[in-house]
Amino acid sequence: MQRPWQLCCADPAPATFIAQVQRLHPDAGAITAQLLWQRGYRDPTQQVPAFLSWRNYSSTSPFEFPEMALALKRLQQAFEKQEKVAIWGDFDTDGVTATAVLWEGLKPVLGAQLVDFYIPNRQFDSHGLSRHGLETLCQKGVSLIITCDTGCTNRAEIAFARTLGIDVIVTDHHTLEATDLGAVALLNPRQCPPEHPLHHLSGVGVAYKFLQAIYSTWSEKTQGYVLESLLDLVAIGLIADLVELRGECRYLAQRGLEKLQMSQTLRPGIAALLQPAARNRVRQREISFSLAPRLNAVSRIEGDVRPLITLLTTKDEREARRLAQRIEQINRERQQRQKEIAKLAHAKVAELDLSTSRVILLTDDSWPLSLLGLVANDLVKTYGRPAILLQTNPETGMAAGSARSDGVVDLYAALQSQRHLFEGFGGHPYAVGFKLKMEHIPLLAAALNQFLAQQEGTATPTPQPLRIDLEVSLEQLNEKLLKELEVLAPFDSTHHPPPRLLVRNVELTEAKENIYGKNQNKRTYVSMQLRDPQGQYTFPAKWWDRSVRDCPQERCDLLIELEQWQNFLSAVIKDLRPSASHVIQPASFQFLMDYRDRPPAASVEGLRVETCPTSRQSWRQWIQRARREQQPLILAYAPPPEQDALKVWQKFLTLCHQASKQGKRLRQEELQACLGIEAATLNSALRLLETLGVKVLYTAGEFWCDWPPEVNPSADTAVALETFTAAIAEENFRRRYFAVAPLQALRETH
Repeated sequence: MQRPWQLCCADPAPATFIAQVQRLHPDAGAITAQLLWQRGYRDPTQQVPAFLSWRNYSSTSPFEFPEMALALKRLQQAFEKQEKVAIWGDFDTDGVTATAVLWEGLKPVLGAQLVDFYIPNRQFDSHGLSRHGLETLCQKGVSLIITCDTGCTNRAEIAFARTLGIDVIVTDHHTLEATDLGAVALLNPRQCPPEHPLHHLSGVGVAYKFLQAIYSTWSEKTQGYVLESLLDLVAIGLIADLVELRGECRYLAQRGLEKLQMSQTLRPGIAALLQPAARNRVRQREISFSLAPRLNAVSRIEGDVRPLITLLTTKDEREARRLAQRIEQINRERQQRQKEIAKLAHAKVAELDLSTSRVILLTDDSWPLSLLGLVANDLVKTYGRPAILLQTNPETGMAAGSARSDGVVDLYAALQSQRHLFEGFGGHPYAVGFKLKMEHIPLLAAALNQFLAQQEGTATPTPQPLRIDLEVSLEQLNEKLLKELEVLAPFDSTHHPPPRLLVRNVELTEAKENIYGKNQNKRTYVSMQLRDPQGQYTFPAKWWDRSVRDCPQERCDLLIELEQWQNFLSAVIKDLRPSASHVIQPASFQFLMDYRDRPPAASVEGLRVETCPTSRQSWRQWIQRARREQQPLILAYAPPPEQDALKVWQKFLTLCHQASKQGKRLRQEELQACLGIEAATLNSALRLLETLGVKVLYTAGEFWCDWPPEVNPSADTAVALETFTAAIAEENFRRRYFAVAPLQALRETH
C-alpha cells in the first residue's frame, strides 16, 4: 500500500511577515518565512528571532526543575562527608554523551570523590539500574549514584540501593511512572508542563542543566573549568535522540552545533570518528548519519560502551584514532546485520494485509534485540504506521523488542494502555522497549489495533501520508533555496522535520547506477538529471537504494529534499509517482488527538481542550481555530460531572444579587465560565430572573441588575424555569456526547 502524498494548505504568509523575517537573517527569504508561518512560528518579535538564533533566546534556569534543590542538598552532604560518588549512564548515544558530560563536568567539582561510571552491557543487561551493578558500585564504597538518561522507572532497584546504603539522584527524560520513585531527587523535564521550555530535553540536556545548577551554586569548586565546552557533546546527544528541537533543546543544539563547526577545536575523538567520512566540520547531517550510528553501533554489536567515554573525553589524538578505527569496524558489522534483518522484515510485511492492521508487528526467534529499533524505524518510514519488532524465545516463552512511531502516534500511551501484558516496559512517545510472554502477543496486537482505531477515528487503517511542505519549480532548485532552508536548521523528526519539496512533471534523464561504500556495506543509488517539460532547466538528483529499472519512462512528480553532498548541490528523491496518474491529497488536517480517558498523559503539543464542550457551536470554534493555526486539538478533558439545574440557578441568583447590592456590572463571558454554562443557557437564566421582577439592563457583553425590594414569581416564572432546566439538561446531554463520542463523529460535528 503506497503512502499518499498530502500538500500542506496553510494560508500564504503576509508580506509584512516575510519582510520582518528577511530582516532577521541575511539568507532568509519568502520561502523561509512561509515555512515558519506554516509551522506555527508567526510572532516576528519574540518567537521567530529566538527560533532562528540562540543569541535571541533567554536560557531557562536549571532551578525550574522542581526537585533541583533536593539534588543539590544531597550533593552538599556528599561534599561534607567526603562520600564516593558514581555516575550511572545508558548505552545509546544520548546516554553515552550524558555520561561523558557528567564525567567531565563533575571531575573539577568532585575531584577524587568521583570514583567511577557504570553503563549496562547491552548484550547482558537492559536499560536502567540493576541489582548486580549496584552491588558492584557498593563494593567500591559508593554511597551516592547520579544517573543520566535512565532510572525513572527503577523504583525496585532504587529501593534495593537504599538497603546497600546508596542514595540515588535520578536525571532522566523518559516517561514518568505514576508511583513515587524513592530517589532522593528526580530531575526529569516531564515534570514540567508540555509548553515549558525544558519539557523536551533529552538525557544529555538534563545532565547539562544539572551541571549548570552545580556550577552556579559552587563556583569556587569548578577550578576554572568552562562548562560551555561540553555543549558539543550536548548537541550530539540531543540530535541523536530525535527529540523535538524547541525551547531549551533548540538553544542547546544551536550552541553546540556552532561549537562543532569550529574544526580547530574539535575533540580528538569526534575528529577521528569523522575521518572515514572525510569530514572535518560537524553539522546536523554529520551527527545523524556519521557520528550517532557509529556511537550506537558499539552497544548493538559488542555491548560494552565504556571505551566511548574515553573516546569522547580524551585529549590524546593517537588513542582517539585507535578507538575510532575499532568503532569503524564495529559499525560496518552493524550495517551488514541491520541490512539482513531489514530484508527479512520487509519480506514478512509483504505477507501481511495492511488494509486490516494499523500497526506492523513482526516476530522472529533469530533477531538480535539490539538492532530491532533501527529496523522498526525503517519500517515506519516505508509504510507510514507504527512498527513493533520482537525477538521471541520459545524455550522461555518470552519475547522482547522495540516499538517505533513516526511522531504522530503516541506509542507510549498506546502501549501503556496494555501495561498489564508486559513484564518490563519503558520509553517515550515515539520509541518504546518492552518484554512480554509470547502467549500475550496476539492480545497485544488486537488491543493496539482497537486503541489506534479509536485514536484515528477511521473505519479502515490508512498509512500516514507523506506531508509536502512546499511546491517549487525546477528553476528554484539552487544554492539560494538551500541557504533559505538552512536558516531553519536544526531540524528534528517530529515537530520540525527537514522540508519536503514537491516538483511536478519532470523527466528523469541520464539515469546511472552507482555504488557508495565498500564490501558488505556498499549502497546503490541512481544518479540522474531532472529536466522540465520545456527542456530549459536541469538539476542533478539521487535516488538511494534503487536501480535504473525503477525509474519511470514517463514524466513524474517528485518528493525531494535538497542537500549539499560531496560539495555538490543535489536533490534527494524521497518518493516519486508518474504525473499522469498521480493525485495529491488536499491537506485533510489530522487535528484530533484523544486523551479523554487519561488527561494527565496528554503531554503532546497542540491546542488543549481541557473543558468538555457543551455545544456544537463551541466545538466548531475549536475546530476552526485548529485549522486556522494548523495545530492538532488535544482532547484532554475527563468526563464532566452532571450539572444540577437547581444548584446552578441558586449560584447564579446569589452572584447577581451580590453584584446588584455592590452596584457592579457582570461580564457575560466571566459568568458563563464561573457557572460552567453556554451563552444560550445564561440567556435562559436571565429571562427567568426577569420573571421575578428583576430588571436586567444590557450593554455590550455586560449586564447589571436592578433588584426590587421583594422578589416574587410571576405567571411566566414556571415556564421560564422549565426552559432553564431543559437548557441545563441539554448541556448535560452534550457533555456526555463530547465525553464519549468516537473521533470520526467529532470530525463530522462541525
